[in-house]
Amino acid sequence: MTDHVLGDRCHNDRVTAANERHAATDVHPDHDAVHLELRSWFTTSAPEIDYVVEEQWYGYLSGPSGSAGSRLILTIDDPDDAARALRDVRQRAGGPVTVWVDDRARCQRLDRTLRDGGCRPVRSTTHLALVGELSARSGPASLTVHDVGPDGLEEWVVTKLKSFADTEATPTDEQVAREVAVRQPEMALARLQVARLGGDAVAALAYYFGADQLVFSLGTRIPFRQQGIAQQLLSRWVAAGRAEGCRSLLINADHLGAPEALYRRMGFVDEVYWYQRYEF
Repeated sequence: MTDHVLGDRCHNDRVTAANERHAATDVHPDHDAVHLELRSWFTTSAPEIDYVVEEQWYGYLSGPSGSAGSRLILTIDDPDDAARALRDVRQRAGGPVTVWVDDRARCQRLDRTLRDGGCRPVRSTTHLALVGELSARSGPASLTVHDVGPDGLEEWVVTKLKSFADTEATPTDEQVAREVAVRQPEMALARLQVARLGGDAVAALAYYFGADQLVFSLGTRIPFRQQGIAQQLLSRWVAAGRAEGCRSLLINADHLGAPEALYRRMGFVDEVYWYQRYEF
């Protein structure tokens, strides 16, 4: 039953996205260029963050990188070729492998093959571009936002972990150390910010900087939600990005989740990249 639901979901995602795209009046003026740039982030090596990727006959294979293992981005459409690719990757990787399919039509064609090959669908992720003005709540007047350097990384990590775990329980030393190990090299390409209220770190934001900026992490601790804090963080980021002359301002979220719906209401209306994630 679950298998059929997943297949229908890939199909429905494709149809829905096509309908939305044709009906949309708000499309980023550089949609195609931004799509290619964003996809290149995942298909091109970035040694500064220990991300190494090689092009194979079936797609792009990266890693392994820390505990995340290897990542395969499939670019082939034939189910038989995909089955061979999975066998090849499992032999090469020798550890955990995540599979991405970043085309909805390809997802529909390969979904059964991937599941038959031992892959479990996890979630799909959308990347949305801001078009026009941002519609955001102002948030508390006393909220302050601070850039995080190496000395403040652990506080940012604790704030982020509490936000994403939906708990005020202090994360374990192991959890903090693992997250710090991931975020430390990312600071070469990303800016991390923490929001404070009355001296408390209440929310955490992280984004890749450059001509095309992407917010890839945003969370608010439970006691401080429903106050517009995250929206104020986004508003400040948008203002700064536009002052810097950025071509696009992007945010990602689980596809069809509540955050995506909120971001679309705020003005992030153009989907420039999408992928379905599978794990062995």
